[in-house]
Amino acid sequence: MVSSAQSVAEAKAAGQIQAIEIQGVVEIKTVGTTNWTTAQAGQILLPAEHLRTGPDSRVSLRWSNKSVITFGALTELEILPPTQPDAQSGLHLIRGVLSFFHRDQPGRIQIITSGAVAGVEGTEFVLAVDETERTTLAVVDGKVRLANDQGSLLLTNDEEAVVDLGQAPVRTAGFIANNLLQWCFYYPAVLDPADLTFSTDEHSDLDKSLADYRDGDLLVALRDYPTNLTATTDAGRIYHAALLLAVGQAAKSEAILTELSATNSLARPQQLADALRLLMAAVKRQTVSSPPQPQLATEFLADSYYEQSRAHRDKSLTAALVSAQAAVSNSPNFGFSWERVAELEFSFGRIKPALAALDHSLQLAPRNAQALALKGFILSAQDRPHQAITWFD
Repeated sequence: MVSSAQSVAEAKAAGQIQAIEIQGVVEIKTVGTTNWTTAQAGQILLPAEHLRTGPDSRVSLRWSNKSVITFGALTELEILPPTQPDAQSGLHLIRGVLSFFHRDQPGRIQIITSGAVAGVEGTEFVLAVDETERTTLAVVDGKVRLANDQGSLLLTNDEEAVVDLGQAPVRTAGFIANNLLQWCFYYPAVLDPADLTFSTDEHSDLDKSLADYRDGDLLVALRDYPTNLTATTDAGRIYHAALLLAVGQAAKSEAILTELSATNSLARPQQLADALRLLMAAVKRQTVSSPPQPQLATEFLADSYYEQSRAHRDKSLTAALVSAQAAVSNSPNFGFSWERVAELEFSFGRIKPALAALDHSLQLAPRNAQALALKGFILSAQDRPHQAITWFD
């Protein structure tokens, strides 16, 4: 695939491919070896090296300071050498799914699959190779010529095509971008563990994961969730569903929520399940016809994100802040709700109350990346860039 890239000066730096974000299990097989080793954030990938992601995992690679490709769970790829002196390193997607987003002027990155090659003139697309080696290309923005020896198609915004081995590309009925991309969206934490009632055995099994969660580290909380544990209570199912959202696994999360034993909409498990669904709607910019009236801290925090997603001028941010403050009032020891209050206060330019809420959040959840980043933004607003960089790092 020929896609977007950057200036000649940037192209030299683009020869290096760097892992900039790792979530879950991500491994690399270096040249000349058969062993897979754990990938590290900041690691450089070289031609002929392979990378793979485990279940409920994802990784983002940067080709330059402007081009980022995110790979979903159970994906395997190989880095290819540049096809021309002025081209960047290429990519062979063996299996799995990737999301490509580019912010600069056209250039070249070659991406191949077992079934086709495509020429891309645009900024965003999703490419997938399934277990049958079927290739699916969906163009969010731009133009793509998808071709193989059997034929070719020109795709543009919101168009999709599939290619089976040995067959010509076939145009589909299209896709809904937010549904297609949900696996790589960011889902903030809204579930307050205080709203859950675990069994004694669950408390024992989930002790380490819950400690990570309360500290604000969602990814480690998911990593420390017992791999062989099958939740047997509604509280356990809801907690697992909330953790899966941390790596964008909305479909898996929803599947777990459908297994809840409580069917009464006023029962707490259903209230919490609906709160997680409201968060999904907010992230995907979907409208909920009649959102439930919040009662629990979890519900108020989910409602805060949903109110912001509605984007009503002069109303949404105020309503979002009111809901976040209600979450704090309902559960004063819930660090994620204090961070939410802080970021909304900051959105109005009120730095002093934003800092007060943020510092309290960091006391409760010192490993919350969202709070750490917000501290960097507030310091930047105070013209303290060197301290800001420390918090961003």
